[in-house]
Amino acid sequence: MNNRAVTIAITLSAFLLAACNTQSDPPPQTDEQALPKVNTVNVELSPNYVVQREYVGTVQAAQNAKLGFELGGKVDEFNVDVGDVVKKGQPLVTLDTQLLDNEARQLKAQLAQLDAQLDLVKTNLQRQRQLKKKGFSADAEIDSLTSQRDALLANIRQVDASLASNTLRKEKSTITAPYDGKISERFVSQGDVVNVGAPTVTLLANAKKEARIGVPVKFLDTLNSNDTATIRIGNNAYPATLLNPGAAINMQSRTVELRYLLPENVQAIDGQLAYLGFTFKTPMEGFWMPLTGLTDGLRGTWNIYAIVPDAEGGQFVSRRSIQVHYADEQKAYVSGAINDGDRVVADGVHRIVSGQHVDLVQE
Repeated sequence: MNNRAVTIAITLSAFLLAACNTQSDPPPQTDEQALPKVNTVNVELSPNYVVQREYVGTVQAAQNAKLGFELGGKVDEFNVDVGDVVKKGQPLVTLDTQLLDNEARQLKAQLAQLDAQLDLVKTNLQRQRQLKKKGFSADAEIDSLTSQRDALLANIRQVDASLASNTLRKEKSTITAPYDGKISERFVSQGDVVNVGAPTVTLLANAKKEARIGVPVKFLDTLNSNDTATIRIGNNAYPATLLNPGAAINMQSRTVELRYLLPENVQAIDGQLAYLGFTFKTPMEGFWMPLTGLTDGLRGTWNIYAIVPDAEGGQFVSRRSIQVHYADEQKAYVSGAINDGDRVVADGVHRIVSGQHVDLVQE
């Protein structure tokens, strides 16, 4: 081997030795790993829990009438339409009265004829009585004229009654508003032939609107004990007065309908949703805690994690089985293996296991 080859070999060996010496040593291992930090809350024992409940119903007019005619005929005039506000006594729908007008003229003509006949009979009767005084008239003639007069008077009374009936039927040929209200439905149009009792329009009363709300039977006594309640319609809340304590169970909804009288200034449309809110107290000891502190247990149970101190001054988590009695969107009312004043994990329960040591987040 020549000197040049020896020099290259020595240089390469030195380079490899330097590369080995420059490798970094592994980081020192720590004796303890960082403990997970958890948020906690202190639970307080409560003798009962209060729940704000709300049940839905509808706004309805106290008077809701489908108005129809007491006799049949052809619709001649329609003075209102859906959405119109009407006053009591205002004409709404009218039937064609041509037949009744003709009948009235016939009856009046008949009455005039009877009046003329009656005048003649009365004149003849008066003449016969005068002749009788002079001895020229028989009693039979006077009796015959008297009978004719009485028959004509009876016929006149009959025609008068027929005229009165004709006038009444003409009056009933026009439907008038029985109260102040608003037209909500229309069933016929001008020219339609309607039968007796067939509905023509629906009239909703403006005054004394009601909220009719179905509630479960188990809350009936509690609600009936209060004569007043708060009814929410849209974004507005109104004081309402209980009208009836409920009479029967609705076979479809299995609820009892309560009627509440709304104030006169209520701004609501018939059929609009109305909500009855009330506070219900359940006497049961338990604790309120956030939903984020609950986790599923075995066989449909629920668990929470309580903070337990150890002998060395640290703390670890211990799983406790609990029962959930009520829950809303943020918290739950629970009872079980938990005591007043215990500190429990408020969130992040999926990151820990029972028996694990933890650090508490400083509040």
